[in-house]
Amino acid sequence: MAEAMAAMGQTAAVAPGGPPRPTLYAASGGRKFAFSFVFLLLLPFFVSLPPMFFWRLSQGHWHGTFGLAVLAVAFSFIMFLILIELMHSLMARIEIGDKAVKLTLPSGRGPTPMIRYKTREIPYSDIKAIETRREIYGGSVAPVMLKGARLILKDDTPVKLGYVSEADSDPSFPYPDIAHQIAERAGLAVTDMGNVRRSAQKKFLGLKKTLVAEREGTVDESQIAELNASHRRWVMRLIFLLVGLVVVGIALDIIFPPSSGLPPALTSFKTLILRQFTPAPDAPKPR
Repeated sequence: MAEAMAAMGQTAAVAPGGPPRPTLYAASGGRKFAFSFVFLLLLPFFVSLPPMFFWRLSQGHWHGTFGLAVLAVAFSFIMFLILIELMHSLMARIEIGDKAVKLTLPSGRGPTPMIRYKTREIPYSDIKAIETRREIYGGSVAPVMLKGARLILKDDTPVKLGYVSEADSDPSFPYPDIAHQIAERAGLAVTDMGNVRRSAQKKFLGLKKTLVAEREGTVDESQIAELNASHRRWVMRLIFLLVGLVVVGIALDIIFPPSSGLPPALTSFKTLILRQFTPAPDAPKPR
């Protein structure tokens, strides 16, 4: 029962007069089943792409091969994302015990869980500090705010717990809350390191600073509020633009009904353009 409660993001009960029970954080069975089902469902189609390419190239069928290549690249990217989430659901696990915390977490760099995982057990006596901070990626058009937590051991080795998006109100692994629970059992206070603007290109793609001109540094709360307000304005502009395009398309379809096999909106523009540039026919000469 305690494990089920912890898996849902709740703290396990404490026995009266006894030590606290271990609190387990792991993905739910429904999440594991969903990602496993989607991955296995798409896997036969993904595996069939190389034989399709080989057959087309060996037979000299070049028509449509470029479109198939674009589809294969997009499909591979989607399968990679699903594989990452599937591995995280099956392997990620945090057990907060009485005297130590046992972690099975991604060992890759950055907030995106990767395929490599590492299991380690850290006694609370080896923890020197516990830190949390907010990392901000992107600009006013599409800002992404992640809340991260990590442990600092007494030999100054950082141990990353993970990141959660502030847009996700119910994450499977609430890492900031987990950090506070570890701090409570270790007898430490959680240190808030503030807000930091980070470059996604540098962190995930390994690009040098000379190749990327994106700003980095600390960000105060007023700048975050301004960033959110600018993001809301961009979203409203995009909504108005899409609504305006739909209204214009409907109006053109009403004014210029389709008379060919083209889509109605394209037929309308075609008719309007032809009327502007087609010369009027000469009047017949009287006999």
